[in-house]
Amino acid sequence: MVRKLGFVLVGLGVLMVAWVGVTIWWGDPITSLYTAYEQRGLAHKLDALDRQWAAKPLPTAALGRPRDVANEAASLATVMGRRASVFERTLKDGSPIGRIVVPRLHLRMVVLEGTTEGDLQKGPGHYDAASGQSTGLPGMGEVIGVAGHRTTFLHPFRHIDDLRSGDNVYLEMPYGTFRYTVYYHKVVASNDWSILRPRPFESLILSACHPLYSASHRWVVFARLVGESLHVQPV
Repeated sequence: MVRKLGFVLVGLGVLMVAWVGVTIWWGDPITSLYTAYEQRGLAHKLDALDRQWAAKPLPTAALGRPRDVANEAASLATVMGRRASVFERTLKDGSPIGRIVVPRLHLRMVVLEGTTEGDLQKGPGHYDAASGQSTGLPGMGEVIGVAGHRTTFLHPFRHIDDLRSGDNVYLEMPYGTFRYTVYYHKVVASNDWSILRPRPFESLILSACHPLYSASHRWVVFARLVGESLHVQPV
């Protein structure tokens, strides 16, 4: 009996060491299973939204017949702003809003509305009024804030500190796709909300706890909008 108990304790010890090792090297595998499950459900809902928006008639009258590239870009920005405003009115906390794609991090995940603890357990979250800090949506010409975990719940922003100036970040929304280019990063205190101050251009702010396994500070990445396109085909 004592020998069996010893084997059990040794086995538990090995499992504990393995869990700690995986968590340090990759991230917590247990909470990640929950997030992966939630992401699949969010992806199905987002696919349905994509199809709905793809079926909407595009406002070609608003685009008109631009005479030059500058006018064309301005017309597209106007259309995107209108579509973003319409989409914003349909959102509820916890609902999927789009996908974030970061080639440098090999990241592609569904972003949901809100940054409560429950929200961030399901994936990267968009700062809204319920989060205590309201930010805009892509296409509105405002600041867009997205937060994510680094060590638990599939840790989408674990390697956020690997992003460099010039790297691309994409937000694939049901009403359009937006490309942002990283231009700056810094570490701030966890209660420093100046990172979300208005800027003269549309900007994307990514934030995550820093350092790893601590919530004392945040690693913040700043990117600016450099391209946008309408979705014109069903997903």
